[in-house]
Amino acid sequence: MSNKPDATNRNRIIRLLLRLTIYIFIWILTTGCWDRKEVNDLAFVMGAAIDQKGEGLLELSVQVFIPKAEGGGSASLGGTSPKGGQEQTMVRSAEGVSVADAMSHLQEKLPRQVFWGHNEVYIFGQARAQQGIREDVDYMLRSPEPRERANVFVSKGMGKDTLRLIPPLERNSSEVLREISKFHTGLQVTIKELAEMLTGDANAAALPYIVILPPEPDKQPNQTIAYIQGSAILKDGKMVGKLDSLAARGILWLKDELKTSVITVAPSHSKGSVSLRMIRSNTQLHPSIVNGVWHMDVHIETEEDVQQNTTGISLMEPEWVKTIEISVDKLIENRVKRALQPAQERFHSDIFGFADAFHRKYPKDWSKAKANWSDTFSKMEVRIISRSHIVRPGISNPDATSPEKGVDSQ
Repeated sequence: MSNKPDATNRNRIIRLLLRLTIYIFIWILTTGCWDRKEVNDLAFVMGAAIDQKGEGLLELSVQVFIPKAEGGGSASLGGTSPKGGQEQTMVRSAEGVSVADAMSHLQEKLPRQVFWGHNEVYIFGQARAQQGIREDVDYMLRSPEPRERANVFVSKGMGKDTLRLIPPLERNSSEVLREISKFHTGLQVTIKELAEMLTGDANAAALPYIVILPPEPDKQPNQTIAYIQGSAILKDGKMVGKLDSLAARGILWLKDELKTSVITVAPSHSKGSVSLRMIRSNTQLHPSIVNGVWHMDVHIETEEDVQQNTTGISLMEPEWVKTIEISVDKLIENRVKRALQPAQERFHSDIFGFADAFHRKYPKDWSKAKANWSDTFSKMEVRIISRSHIVRPGISNPDATSPEKGVDSQ
């Protein structure tokens, strides 16, 4: 009788045991806590600011979370109180010729290792933004620690002044900016998106511009918040100007980034106003080149429902609904033009993505116009076509059944 099957089985078992031993050995080497970092050894960055300190010199400031107040008590919500409560964050700064250089000096001033995993806010001081931020963004993308999805802002004055604020509601000023960005009432730009705009076809970008709200009369100077007030316009990585809040809303319409809005219009031949809540919005860019002239048609379609009607006019009448829709269309067109006109005439910066639209549709023509795109964009003919639809007019008051009430006889 042959022993060949037994030998085959033994070899199979030996190979299985050898393979299992190798797996166990690898598992032992790749697990464990040899490279662990204790929470007590980390300084959690909640926000960061970069300011210009002189020719060839910048200042990096970080807002560091204080996990526990002295004496074992928990930190007080909202920071320092007039009665002597404990702050929940502290701000530390260091200078350097670059962000990486300043970062190395900053670490020397902290007893814990700087940890960027919780940072969701970057603030560029206005002077630094005017000097240029390309190299700063380069560091944030190359370094594995800073978060690419953190929101970016440009501040009036020094960026670190915003980090020092103690808001009355949120835990720190960085959290205030993060929550405001979530509302989508203004521009919301991340580090990743900023890098894409700075390296895109248009080489231009728009960032939310923040200012510090004056404190209440009975509050300390730093017991307030910063809020978004318009947009900073960047060209070739440098801030070249600013748009106000209404113009910034026009940027959102053009870029199809408006998520929520309440529109108030005063319809013609009526007294009072109508406020509408935008349900959805869609913007489409239609580029064309006719006889060597570059054109852009911007089609904006929106749907709204009526939130308040103070005209006394019945919105059950189709002709009055149409009148309100025309008023909404005019308002949208005016706001878009308020952003478009300075971008073309003053800043010569395509912050709306027109370059990408032409590049996709006319790649050959685009390759010829790329070098002088600022001039082409400035001379471009742009037509705004807005089409609004009121889908839920509702009944706003008992007197709305009288179409004559509130109508201006003139």
